[in-house]
Amino acid sequence: MGASLEKAGERAPRRSRVPTALLLLTIMALALAVVLRRFGGLSPADLVRVLSARSFQYAPKAIKYIVGFLFLVQIRSWPLAWHWIVWRPVFAIRGRYLLHRLSNIFCSAQVRRQRNLEWLEGLSKVGSNPFDLLVTYRTWAGPDDCDFNMHLSNSSYPKRLDCARFMFALEFGPTFFRVGGWMGLGATHFTFLREIPMFSHYEMRTSIMSWDNKWNYIVTRFVTKPKKGRGKGKHAHTHSIASPPSLSAEAAPTPSLHTANGIAAGTSTPYPSSSGSNSPPNGASDGAKALAAQLLERPEPDGAVVNCLSVSEVCCKIGRITVPPALVMAVDGFCAGPPQGAQAYSHTNPPPHWETVRQLRGDAHATLGSKGSLKALRDFYTRGWREVPEGERWWETALGAEVEERRLRGLGCMQALRRGMEEARTI
Repeated sequence: MGASLEKAGERAPRRSRVPTALLLLTIMALALAVVLRRFGGLSPADLVRVLSARSFQYAPKAIKYIVGFLFLVQIRSWPLAWHWIVWRPVFAIRGRYLLHRLSNIFCSAQVRRQRNLEWLEGLSKVGSNPFDLLVTYRTWAGPDDCDFNMHLSNSSYPKRLDCARFMFALEFGPTFFRVGGWMGLGATHFTFLREIPMFSHYEMRTSIMSWDNKWNYIVTRFVTKPKKGRGKGKHAHTHSIASPPSLSAEAAPTPSLHTANGIAAGTSTPYPSSSGSNSPPNGASDGAKALAAQLLERPEPDGAVVNCLSVSEVCCKIGRITVPPALVMAVDGFCAGPPQGAQAYSHTNPPPHWETVRQLRGDAHATLGSKGSLKALRDFYTRGWREVPEGERWWETALGAEVEERRLRGLGCMQALRRGMEEARTI
């Protein structure tokens, strides 16, 4: 607490934006009450006649412009807007594939098929380390996403996270979706570090943290870039002191809800010590601390400020059948690096397991007689992989070495967090 106040003392205190927001909300509430009192008893037909009256048509232009502006600013909350935003990456991929097919319309059938297979294979991250996959989703904090504190509401984080998580899924397993797969969300954990002010542009950077036989754990960082001319450290640890509320006995209650800083050292609300009668179970506290330490140990390469951390637990399914995440990743080309001194894996120099994948995907060359069907791959996803002995599972071998070591480190943190959540259910 003292560290935060010392940092904040370096700057002149500024006024809190809460009274201004409350004043706007009060005016809107009063205006709504007047409208409901005057027009609440009107039937729909009478209301239409009032709105079409000549006196209403000559309302001040300023009011019309304000209403139109608010209507446009909140376009992302219009009906079906969320569905369009979430599914936009799918429309983009299908549009690119359609253009690709149109560009080869005058080629022979064999050439068209081969080029289509190569294009679809190009969607897979062949030879990539799964921990190097980073998908960035850019957006901004609109008025419809913010609360009366003039910053992004805590309830808006999961709403926007759906968009980033869906985009990540398309990059993570494009072939898996081609066979009718889908990803189910099991849990989402949020840790709020710093507020995102209204109208600020921010990014959601999603990457893989770990996985087990069922769950894939992905972490998303909500980050904002510091303004030009402002130091990185100063921007990250400086907090303003809001003017205190009135302490008069006749003062009206003024609610104040702010984003608490709970992980970084020196913040105003640090994690409690595990000792003491009021401390949470060791599984919850130690798991949260270990998870936070691992997520925060890697600074953003461009100096961006981390405002929120989110960990999502997702599973890969075809119908009601769960598919191991390692198998999904290996089929889309993810693997560990080559032996030291060897050429890096890529589409032109694929990893050893890629020929097996091509046979399952139907992406083999025409000389091998493949018909391009995904039925064999779907069957392998749903039941074929269970028939492979544990020592011969090529997808686990492909994700061995340094990838397995990093997976186990992240998995230890997530298991501690899951134990803490399970203990909380028994309280």
